[in-house]
Amino acid sequence: MPAPKLDDDRALRRDLTCVATGLLAGGGLGVVAAALISAGGIALAVAGAVVGGLIGKATAVRISADDWDPPVNRWRRPYVGANSPDDDAASTS
Repeated sequence: MPAPKLDDDRALRRDLTCVATGLLAGGGLGVVAAALISAGGIALAVAGAVVGGLIGKATAVRISADDWDPPVNRWRRPYVGANSPDDDAASTS
């Protein structure tokens, strides 16, 4: 039986984004290092990607799901437009 899918997937999206960003940044730095150092080009790119992915995962653990993507509060009116609290306070005088 497959595991039920959670409605709140913010933590998963945060983890995937941080790891993917780390892999790409680390791989890019590895390619740059391989261009500067002629020996072991592919090994440097792979090592950079692995280190970048680990750093991305370590960063994702330190960011809470609420900081990454705050939940939408559907019951409160957003403070946008002509009826914002600042406009209401100024018009009562």
